[in-house]
Amino acid sequence: MYTSNLSVLTSNWTRDRPSTVNFLRPNSFLFNIKDLPNTNFTCQSANLPALNLGFANQPTPFVDLPRIGDKLNFGEFTIRFIITEDMGNYMEIFKWLIALGFPYDYTQFGSFINVRRDLFPFKTTESGAYSDGTLTILNSSNLPQTRIIFKDLFPISLESLDFDVTGATLEYFTAIASFKYKFFDVEVL
Repeated sequence: MYTSNLSVLTSNWTRDRPSTVNFLRPNSFLFNIKDLPNTNFTCQSANLPALNLGFANQPTPFVDLPRIGDKLNFGEFTIRFIITEDMGNYMEIFKWLIALGFPYDYTQFGSFINVRRDLFPFKTTESGAYSDGTLTILNSSNLPQTRIIFKDLFPISLESLDFDVTGATLEYFTAIASFKYKFFDVEVL
């Protein structure tokens, strides 16, 4: 009868096995945008955006062949947050959008940048329109495991709020805001 070396079998088994067997939970995260202190606390959901690499088709007489592209496309970043009674967190994003779109006159953008420069003196005129954001993913012990860092976020939409007196149950308002950004980095802690 053949008896193999147990240590060889064990080392092969542990080498091929993943080091972590806990699974990622969808409700274990923290979100923070540097310049939006009120919105951070009430964030209920955030997405990790899609990441796509473009490609080119190389024509041939038979089948066009796909070739690796050279530009990444980052999807929109979306958050959902509960709106506070004074609408302070909603107004943070609302005012940011209004300033970027300046619907009444050109001074709205300048006023917004000046206020942000007073709060954050290191900001320049252009950088005052952006803010960095961090999505921190927690492990099964609720400790930070991974950080997704969004560089130069800016809002592009804030969904509507529908007031309705016919509802049978009390549900608090949630707002959905979408952002664009230059890129995101993944930092494993």
